[in-house]
Amino acid sequence: MEIELHVASSAVMRNAADLRQQCIDALAEEGTIAIDIADVTDADLSFVQILCALRTAAAEAGRAVRLRSPAPAPVAALLDRAGFLAAPTPLDLEFWFHGERAQ
Repeated sequence: MEIELHVASSAVMRNAADLRQQCIDALAEEGTIAIDIADVTDADLSFVQILCALRTAAAEAGRAVRLRSPAPAPVAALLDRAGFLAAPTPLDLEFWFHGERAQ
């Protein structure tokens, strides 16, 4: 079974509580959590922190989390500015970019 989360175009602090609750609800269900972030055009660190926390919690529960498609340009730029791409792990590259870092 797959649980789908859709992130709206604006993934910023004012929407963080809603995204956090979606993640909590998804963790309460069984199956892989698939996140659709294709529409994200505006994001801040709260978005990245929530997804990192979701990945950690899911891994601890033996669950998988994946993005439906590689991170769009605004998310890739945020990850780069925030230093997440300075020395990414293979798992990070797989999660955010499906294995290949965006240029």
